[in-house]
Amino acid sequence: MTDTNTSMYRSEVIEKAINIEWIINSIISQHYFNRVDMKFLLDFLYDEYCSFALKRRVLLKIVNDFDPKMESHLNRLMNIRNYFAHCNQEIFDAGETLTQESKGKILDPKKPEREIDFEKLHKEFISIETLVSKYLFEIYQRKGGQFDK
Repeated sequence: MTDTNTSMYRSEVIEKAINIEWIINSIISQHYFNRVDMKFLLDFLYDEYCSFALKRRVLLKIVNDFDPKMESHLNRLMNIRNYFAHCNQEIFDAGETLTQESKGKILDPKKPEREIDFEKLHKEFISIETLVSKYLFEIYQRKGGQFDK
């Protein structure tokens, strides 16, 4: 896989993860204010200390019938997003002669004996992202949220 492919995969995964977080933020706002309150979104939900983990916990508290399979999918999506956002440090073998064309290994921080397969992670992300986004949007609509084109 080329660096260009990895960069394209990285941007797609991160952008789609941002979209998922926007839907979650909209659900939370809709639940508490019966509308998407931009001041609440910008002042609170988009504060750098308001983590995704906190938003996920609130989401699970306010949606009593949240599908456990979708929760698992949501967690996996954000785990994959974290690989793309935080793992990019190439490791080279000691004593290896390096050139501009040299490519190191990007190791999995959870299993450092193996390399990260970004192409495989991208395919997995794409295969479940639409399901999760659609499910979250349905929750948003059940809470009275509307989408204007």
